[in-house]
Amino acid sequence: MKKRNSILVSLVLLAAMLLSACGSSNPPAAPAQSGTNSNETKVLKLGHIAAPGTAYDNFANEFKRQIEEKSNSRYVIDVYPAGQLGVDRELMESLQVGNVDFTVITASDINQFVPDMAVQDLPFLFMNWDHVFKFLESNTAKEFAALTDSVGMKTLGFMPRGFRHVTSSIAPVNTPNDLKGLKIRVAESEVYIDTFKNLGANAQAMAWGEVFTALQQGTIDAHENTVITTRDYKINEVQKYMSETGHFFAFAMMQMNTDLFNSMSPEDQKMFTEIGYEVAAKLGKEQQENEAAAKKELESLGMVFNEVKDKQAFVDLVQPVYDKFLKSHDSKYVDAIRALQ
Repeated sequence: MKKRNSILVSLVLLAAMLLSACGSSNPPAAPAQSGTNSNETKVLKLGHIAAPGTAYDNFANEFKRQIEEKSNSRYVIDVYPAGQLGVDRELMESLQVGNVDFTVITASDINQFVPDMAVQDLPFLFMNWDHVFKFLESNTAKEFAALTDSVGMKTLGFMPRGFRHVTSSIAPVNTPNDLKGLKIRVAESEVYIDTFKNLGANAQAMAWGEVFTALQQGTIDAHENTVITTRDYKINEVQKYMSETGHFFAFAMMQMNTDLFNSMSPEDQKMFTEIGYEVAAKLGKEQQENEAAAKKELESLGMVFNEVKDKQAFVDLVQPVYDKFLKSHDSKYVDAIRALQ
């Protein structure tokens, strides 16, 4: 009997609970919505390979500062320098899948995903800094930047870094003959490799993080880079000579995950794009202005500079690089950039 009464009480209580739930006038609360248009703070990750205080890091941190300020901290960007989130290709692949939201990369690296962007690497394409800035302010540059959209990376600006020159531990380079057989590190770009092969050097593609040690150990004899990068990474400690060949012009790019960009309101898309391009241009001008001081600093540390007076001898030898490139690429960007001279 006691057992029967206990079951009866339990059934009555269950019925009461069900009636109470059915009679409630308040539906279950919906989960809180988050998104780029809410007032919530959205924390984003920006990774790059460079050391703190160098050009890429300055680009990243100025971008961070302005985004946080102009969004009233709706967006907060955490910057991870020195390859903490990966290096080179790893960073770009992480960006594509959204594990990283932004990255500052060497522009040549994007050629691994967008072959048409290799045009920026062509030797002696840019004549001087004024030519570079004319390009960056042109419609050609905007169209050029849009090429990355299809591979999951939204370009938010090109930062001009400067002309690249040859450094060596053996002797100055004044003529192409001085490059014969020289073991020189180049970026992992087909155009870079082809350029130095045509100049007679033993071109060896190598990730940037390996370069100092390779120079120090004599695995390679030479490398090529901008004056400021050579100073920032203390290349002068393992290379005595810098020859001002000016064979390539170097850019850095601010890249953003395309899905993240597309998820934003038009107003926020405009904010990110405008800030990216403004910061890139501002820091590019600073790079130009700081080159002379960096050169003087390197000279005071014992690095020997020499001006290359006959660049035409180099230009003539790299024509096959253009011939090969234009067999598989449209000439419109080459023609457009040359027309801006």
